[in-house]
Amino acid sequence: MLRAIDINQTIPHYEFAELVDKYGDPIYKFCRSLTYSKEDADDLFQETFLRAFEQLAKINASNNPQSFLFSTTSYLWKSWKRKYARRNRLAPVEPLNEAVTQGTNMDDSFVAQEEIHNIRKLVDALPDKLKIPIILYYTIEMSVPEIASTLELPIGTIKSRLFTARKLIEKGLIEHEE
Repeated sequence: MLRAIDINQTIPHYEFAELVDKYGDPIYKFCRSLTYSKEDADDLFQETFLRAFEQLAKINASNNPQSFLFSTTSYLWKSWKRKYARRNRLAPVEPLNEAVTQGTNMDDSFVAQEEIHNIRKLVDALPDKLKIPIILYYTIEMSVPEIASTLELPIGTIKSRLFTARKLIEKGLIEHEE
């Protein structure tokens, strides 16, 4: 989806470039964690920064660009969720984990890949309010205070959601082993 952007706007482009340089990697990691597909992550990343470019003045006024970018990514992802669910029902996409497949023992590689698959399914099944903090904590490696600032929630709420998500994932893994 391409949108026309008025180039004559007085948006300081150097500020946008700084934004991409500073937050591009964690936002892209977040996109990959949400979608598990390089192509979908690329689209989500591009749409996030397109929105950021369109709303650069709003980002500067908020004094918390990281929060704005993660919130925008999360909002876009939620709106795309139905599209992903429909697409995955028709043609599931499983990324190949190269680190796992480089092992010499095929049985170990298969077991590790299966574990990763099970954990991803459990994380995907979590409600968004639990899933997003788990991804930010384990994939983006943000601290609890950073997540709280990004999601604009109290630190205690983030700790509680991380605890609940871990317990649900652990319970799911135990049920799967039985």
